[in-house]
Amino acid sequence: GVVSTVLASLMAWLISRAIARPIGSMTVAMQALARGDHGVTVPALGQRDEVGAMADAVQVFKAAAAEKLRLEADALSAGRLTEEERGRTAAVLADAAAAQSRVVDLVASGLARLSGGDLSHRIDEAVPAEYERLRADFNGAMARLQDTMRTVSASASAIRSGTGEISAASDDLSRRTEQQAASLEQTAAALDEITATVRRTAEGAKHARTVVGSARGGAELSGAVVRQAVDAMSGIERSSREIGQIIGVIDEIAFQTNLLALNAGVEAARAGDAGRGFAVVASEVRALAQRSAEAAKEIKGLISTSGTQVEQGVTLVGQTGEALSRIVAQVAEIDGIVGEIASSAQEQATGLDQVNTAVNQMDQVTQQNAAMVEESTAASHALSRETAEL
Repeated sequence: GVVSTVLASLMAWLISRAIARPIGSMTVAMQALARGDHGVTVPALGQRDEVGAMADAVQVFKAAAAEKLRLEADALSAGRLTEEERGRTAAVLADAAAAQSRVVDLVASGLARLSGGDLSHRIDEAVPAEYERLRADFNGAMARLQDTMRTVSASASAIRSGTGEISAASDDLSRRTEQQAASLEQTAAALDEITATVRRTAEGAKHARTVVGSARGGAELSGAVVRQAVDAMSGIERSSREIGQIIGVIDEIAFQTNLLALNAGVEAARAGDAGRGFAVVASEVRALAQRSAEAAKEIKGLISTSGTQVEQGVTLVGQTGEALSRIVAQVAEIDGIVGEIASSAQEQATGLDQVNTAVNQMDQVTQQNAAMVEESTAASHALSRETAEL
């Protein structure tokens, strides 16, 4: 995908540089040859490509021209030529120099066109036979270069299309990654709040469990106190019944005393003056017995009323004890429920801490991915621009 696209673009760029630089240098060399500088160095010699073949042809041209000039110079310096021959030789040299200059101009012009990016140029003008190979090599190299660059151009077009799709996909992925990063950041913040809330809930449930435990202990203590009160009221009820029985005995004694005092008064009356003092005592005893009977009756009524109230109190205290027993049972149940809530809240807090840690790690990874996607998007856009320039 992206790697192959980058490699293809890099190859096209390298091909362009491999052609443009040596062609420019070769143009400079041809211009030097046109000026008669046969000591110039021909670039790209030894390359196994079209540019190398063109450089070899220029080198042959350079060597042949230099050798021809050397031979002619040797002949002139040796003085072996007649005046007429020297004239013909000078004319031939002039024609050869003109032909060479023309060939150099044609090749230099073609190289300049090639350096400027024009691969359609060909040397169509006829040249002397000794330069025909140079023209043929130049035209052949230009044709092969044109075919090569046509292939490169087609590849560059395909690469440009692919990089366009990659850029669009990278832009979309970048937007989605940014949205995902924002969502994860919001989720992490929400989880932080939820975790804090659950942690406070767990602490509150723990405190509530402590309070409920204290209430349970208080209710159990109150139940024990009520049971003691029930026992005490039951004892009071028993004591009241016993007192009632004793009062009954006292009432019976007062009744018997009253009868005895009445009989004693009758006997004292029969005795006359001798029994008068005894009659007074019997009368006092009778009055005392009557008061005792009345007091016993009143006490019996009070004890009866007190017994009724004690029975009611025992009933109420018993109901209170039953209610407290139910409360104790309910408080115990609430204590168990609150304990489960506290344990569950603690487990939730622990679980949310783990989830929160995982989400924070995901958020960091997503942020890193977003940065990588942005770098990839920038690289794909740069690749698109380079491909367009290519």
